[in-house]
Amino acid sequence: MRLSTRPLLNYENVNNFSYGNQWIIRAGDPNTLYFQVFDLDKGPANVIGQFVPANQFGANSSLSGSMGLRYMVGIGSGNQPASMTVTFPSIDDTQVINVTAVQDPNDKSIWSVTLGQNQKPASGNVQFAVQEGSSIRRFSSLNLLAVEDPQNDGSC
Repeated sequence: MRLSTRPLLNYENVNNFSYGNQWIIRAGDPNTLYFQVFDLDKGPANVIGQFVPANQFGANSSLSGSMGLRYMVGIGSGNQPASMTVTFPSIDDTQVINVTAVQDPNDKSIWSVTLGQNQKPASGNVQFAVQEGSSIRRFSSLNLLAVEDPQNDGSC
């Protein structure tokens, strides 16, 4: 099992959102970031035994551009309790941000984290730790976050 995430943009509910390649946020603004967990080892190619082009299912299909099958965290008695921690790393250890994610009650593959206005993550990779029962799975999503910082003009 290889877990990964995909950012959800314009999230309203489990039936109304769009997939994105990256979260783009402004530092200092409160932000709620939604994401869906996938198992990269399972997906359309593994389900039907052949390669499936993304456009085969149409642009509005849930399988269009799929990364794999969504992974329902915490399903089954052996996978309880379930939780997820999201880490926004930084080159400065004092600025690493660890946040507990909240699972959507209507879709066990969708989670969210809320960053307050004093939490200013760095752009780049985001790390995840999924705990199900006594098992912990860790993975990273590369270049998942882009942060605009109006207080920093980029000079050294």
